[in-house]
Amino acid sequence: MKSNSENTYNIFMNPIDDIEDIISSYDLQCSRSNYYELILNYNGLWNNYEVSFSWSQPRGLITTNNDLNIKIPLLLVPKIQTMISLINENVSLGYFGYSSKRKCLYFRHNVSIKGVNNLATEQIEDLIDAVIYECDKYFPAFQLFVHKKNDPEYVLKTVLLETLGEA
Repeated sequence: MKSNSENTYNIFMNPIDDIEDIISSYDLQCSRSNYYELILNYNGLWNNYEVSFSWSQPRGLITTNNDLNIKIPLLLVPKIQTMISLINENVSLGYFGYSSKRKCLYFRHNVSIKGVNNLATEQIEDLIDAVIYECDKYFPAFQLFVHKKNDPEYVLKTVLLETLGEA
């Protein structure tokens, strides 16, 4: 559905500025590659992430992307796509994918903010937290899949084992 531009008030804002302010308030490292893109450098549990935030003003869309830097051998592509499908059934925000150009895995989450003046601090924090949480949760599964056991169901049952109690 296309919006009626006669009745839409277009506010010239850049949500990347707000995201940068929040990231900076937590003393996290980030850099601007251009006016519409921000890169967050974050040390996750299993990997150092470079999470990019891109703003498309015409579409009113913020795209958050994290390349997991896990290269997938061509022989494993069909099985990794099965594993990605199984994982995406359980991801609450965003999705994992496989880049055929770069031959690696990524995590992406898009947020439409058309008709909204700005994002709340909590929304920005949740956006960042969701990317980091999902990548940290599934990174070991992807590693185990590529380097040890190429069976998606086995890997997910093994890595995502929920523990109860304390040791």
